[in-house]
Amino acid sequence: MRPCVRLLMVVIGFAAVWCGMLPMLRRLDFVALHIERMEAGGVNPAAMYYTELDRLPVRPAWLEQRIVLWP
Repeated sequence: MRPCVRLLMVVIGFAAVWCGMLPMLRRLDFVALHIERMEAGGVNPAAMYYTELDRLPVRPAWLEQRIVLWP
C-alpha cells in the first residue's frame, strides 16, 4: 500500500472518531450529566486540566493505608 493512501486512511479514521464518535459520546446520559455538573460548578470541561484539580482518588482508602510508595 502506498504511503499517501495509508496516511489518507489514518486521517479519515481520526476524522471519523473526532467528528462522529466523540459527539455521540456526549449524548450518553452519564457523560451529559457530568458535563452539566461541571458547567454548573463554573468549570469548562473542554478546557479542564487535571493538574488544576484536587487529587483524584486513584485507589481505595484501605489500599492507600497498606501501600507506602516512598518511606
